Amino acid sequence: MHNSFRILLVEDDDALRASLCEFLAGHGWNVSDTAFGNEAIQMAMQQRFDFSILDFHLPGMTGVDVVRAIRAIRPMPAIMMSGQATHQESHLAIQAGVFTFLPKPLDLGRLRQSVDQLIHHHFGGPLGHPRHPFR
Repeated sequence: MHNSFRILLVEDDDALRASLCEFLAGHGWNVSDTAFGNEAIQMAMQQRFDFSILDFHLPGMTGVDVVRAIRAIRPMPAIMMSGQATHQESHLAIQAGVFTFLPKPLDLGRLRQSVDQLIHHHFGGPLGHPRHPFR
């Protein structure tokens, strides 16, 4: 059995979060999810994730705020998504080091492609199998 990627999913739309969890878990990935940015930061402090998928607009903070806070704890690649992000917001996300910025409504095929690209770029492994050189 291969070691599955651990994904931190941060999305405040309950229905979308549930369907994304199902979609990602269906690919054999281990998903931890929350609707709240501050909870995501706590989760990242307590456990190791390989990468995160975040909504831009979260209650009380932005996904960019969350990415920056997590990066201060432990560097981790991120994919950001948004239904109504402006060009300025997507630029902010890219400046913060977000790997990909996806528009909503989310195209699951495009999400899968983005995740595959992120895995290949950051972990260089065969897709779906993390390669951790330091363990």
